[in-house]
Amino acid sequence: MEFGKKAKPVSPEEMAAVHHALESPIRRNMIILMNQGVLSVPEIAPAGGKMLDYHLHRLELAGLIELEGEKIVLTEAGVAYGGLVKKEKELGGADKI
Repeated sequence: MEFGKKAKPVSPEEMAAVHHALESPIRRNMIILMNQGVLSVPEIAPAGGKMLDYHLHRLELAGLIELEGEKIVLTEAGVAYGGLVKKEKELGGADKI
């Protein structure tokens, strides 16, 4: 399996997993930070708080990230959705999604 690559969601189930992953303000913030270069578990830990493992798992299930030990690899979908979430936040709307 090639890390860092995953096609955009193509099924309703995959789309639902992305929606669930990004419905949390914590995970939206985490994906923004990851798109800005915070790509290790220790670096992202403050943003994930006590439920860090859960949040990382949700992002991974949605195909937005892949974990290689302590390293976080954004997939193509993670980069794309992270950019959209960042733009929405800059426009003042990400917390209302």
